[in-house]
Amino acid sequence: MHSAIYQGDLRHRRFFPKRHEFSYSSTLFYIDLDELPDLFEGVSGWSLNRANFGSFRRTDFLGDPVIPLKDAVYSEVNRLLALDKDAVLCCPDGAVRMLTNLRIFGFCFNPVTLYYLFNRNSGQPAMILAQVNNTPWNERHTYLIHCNQKTGKANSQFDKKFHVSPFNPLDMAYHWISSVPAENLLVHMENHAHAIGSQDSSGKSVSCHMDATLTLKRKPWSKSLLQKLLWLQPWAAIKVPVAIYWQAVRLFVKGVPVYTHQSINPLPAATSIELKTTGE
Repeated sequence: MHSAIYQGDLRHRRFFPKRHEFSYSSTLFYIDLDELPDLFEGVSGWSLNRANFGSFRRTDFLGDPVIPLKDAVYSEVNRLLALDKDAVLCCPDGAVRMLTNLRIFGFCFNPVTLYYLFNRNSGQPAMILAQVNNTPWNERHTYLIHCNQKTGKANSQFDKKFHVSPFNPLDMAYHWISSVPAENLLVHMENHAHAIGSQDSSGKSVSCHMDATLTLKRKPWSKSLLQKLLWLQPWAAIKVPVAIYWQAVRLFVKGVPVYTHQSINPLPAATSIELKTTGE
């Protein structure tokens, strides 16, 4: 079985214009979409596409819920590649495995869902489709990230095209680093300012305004762990949005400026393909 449950920590650090840092524990579900129909069979309290204490609901994710999610991912990747006149790669033709939160006690919150796309008979991802959801505007946006063809790791830079936090401007660039989902998994993302001359309170020039680092350890997918998460951590589904709003209050009190939201069309997802990829 390729599906697993990853547990670890998510850390946020802000460097400009005020220093601010926090971290909290995180549990994410790594789901092979070919295995999805059987993952919750015989697991008390969990269901696929129907109400329960815990569930995977197709409507929570990318594209038209009538379309199988794997097909929706392929379609989105193909559309992005078709829009990129410099693209030389084709959409991978193998497994699609997603890293995400699931619905618990009727609530689901996913700041980002990562879809790892594999070529047939390959153990390393060839691309990552990142579906970003913003709060509280209920909009979605996707970025396509190419992985190194030999290592499966990603090291990319691309322009920010989607307003996520009111405390960050839109005119920024992302620096993205991620590992192959294995016994350990790392995702590191930085927000860099395009403008030269941003300075912190000490007058030092700053390019990286903030970063977020997800460090996780793999645990086997099992009935016992699923039930443990459901009954011992019923608050997990609301922890992330509560933490986001609490940290927003703290940033506001510290005097961090608020930027006007630049809206895009809400669902279905808008897309972005402007990437500069080193893939190492």
